[in-house]
Amino acid sequence: MNQQEFRSRLDAAIKTTNEQMLWSRMPDEQLTPEAARNFVKQFGLFTRHSRQCWANVVGNTPILEVRRFVVEENLWEEEANAETAHYTLMVRMGKALGLAEDEVDDAVPLPSTQVAFLAWETLTKNRRWLEGLAAKMTLERLNQKDLGNLSAVEAGRWTRQLGLSEADVEFWTLHAEVDQIHGDGTLELIEQHATTPEQYDECLAAAEASLAAWTIFVDGIAASGLAAR
Repeated sequence: MNQQEFRSRLDAAIKTTNEQMLWSRMPDEQLTPEAARNFVKQFGLFTRHSRQCWANVVGNTPILEVRRFVVEENLWEEEANAETAHYTLMVRMGKALGLAEDEVDDAVPLPSTQVAFLAWETLTKNRRWLEGLAAKMTLERLNQKDLGNLSAVEAGRWTRQLGLSEADVEFWTLHAEVDQIHGDGTLELIEQHATTPEQYDECLAAAEASLAAWTIFVDGIAASGLAAR
């Protein structure tokens, strides 16, 4: 596989994932406050797990340029910067929906959430760093405007259906903006350092496995929320 085919097949898989997820196809009226609260609790767990996965990639790569990019563009924005810390923004959205902070802190992962986390841990910790980077990069590209625009779509749904303010849904609007940079930047790093067709094959396989884990994770939340109605 060459670079052009890798990018084409990667983006096709991301677009298909966005289109086929149960959560994405769920009618707006099924996004009830209870379903949204359930989402926040599970996604709070995801934000904490995500930083560990990024740290796995940093620990596995010997390349300073890659480590710096991940630390500056991902770990800083997701955790260290108080204004953009993902978990803080998720807790804020939960509070707007009536959740107490400890309800997000003490959330119990669904079985589907646990399965997805195990997949991402394996992809980022036990595989070569290029594969781990591909697994994380593909989740950010779910927010690309021409591949489904996931976070922008959700920001609109959550304000429209749940009556939340723009400040309440900053978690979504932030991702809609910064993941344009993160997704492209990480993809460019892969394309710089993948030097053989076999490496592109491995990166695509890791990206597709990560998308499968994402579908399990998000659709598990959707199914749980619908069952609770």
